[in-house]
Amino acid sequence: MRQSLVTTAAAAAVFFASGAWTPHQGWVAAVLSAVQLVPLLWSRRAPAVVLVAVSLATAGHLLLDQPRNTMYVPVLLALYSTPQRWLAAAAALAVGIAVYPAKGPFDGTLLALTICAVAWLLGAERRRALADRAERAARRLHDTLAQTTAVMLVQAETLRAVGDLTDADRERLDTLLAAGRGALTLVRRTLDDLRDDAERPPDLAEVLARLRTAGLVLDRDPVLPALPRPVRELAERFVAETAVNALRHNGPGVRLRIDVDGVTITARNTLKGTPRTGTGYGLAGLAEQAAAAGGAVTHGPHDGEWVATLALPAGRRTLVSEKPG
Repeated sequence: MRQSLVTTAAAAAVFFASGAWTPHQGWVAAVLSAVQLVPLLWSRRAPAVVLVAVSLATAGHLLLDQPRNTMYVPVLLALYSTPQRWLAAAAALAVGIAVYPAKGPFDGTLLALTICAVAWLLGAERRRALADRAERAARRLHDTLAQTTAVMLVQAETLRAVGDLTDADRERLDTLLAAGRGALTLVRRTLDDLRDDAERPPDLAEVLARLRTAGLVLDRDPVLPALPRPVRELAERFVAETAVNALRHNGPGVRLRIDVDGVTITARNTLKGTPRTGTGYGLAGLAEQAAAAGGAVTHGPHDGEWVATLALPAGRRTLVSEKPG
């Protein structure tokens, strides 16, 4: 609310300083000016209602008196906050029609429509950027929680299998394991609901160090040099996700290969038991991001191994690093 108050106050200052309303215009113009400005205080809470009110008041004010370009300022702010394209188009058209009698087709209607379109497009771009940022944060939250929870679950399962425990201790461990699996499922469902600061992702070396404490076998950390930042982050997330999946489902040994032809990372580990079906949230998210970048993520059983591959078109600048596990 504070930001809306500051924005509305600034718009009012420009509005009145420019002479968009003066006392000689009378009480009707004063009411229309108030309706143009006051609803902006709620533009974030009810953007559609605010745009309708401000647009009608702006059109009325333009028809009532000799229009000034600063009369558009309130409706531009309302357009910036409104996601509905059809409503924004209707508002811009109403303003363009209202200004036509006084200023004609070019200095009036065309100018008004252009300014309104720019204001709405700027708002749409901001909303898209915020949505992308929230999606990245959600995926990184999943990665961090999945990696940490995987370590906890593997350690607890190992203790239950080999530890000298009483029946009561085993019951406590079963409760702990059930709670951990349930928490991971709940996090994934919550993130799925959130999907309809580009914060810095966890450092890959730190992630792999935590997984090594739970038994992950890698002779050394993978090296991903000379990669653009978005490609590097996606590659690091792929390595971490495949390591977590291997540790949880198949066993600790993971072999990685990073090829020079574009960016191709292949992770292999010995398959234990029946291949798992379905795709986790992490691999699903990675597949979507890779596809958006012109690449692909594939995974599945092959010759007794579970094989996952990330391929991205990032040029021939990547070094080869072979990691037997």
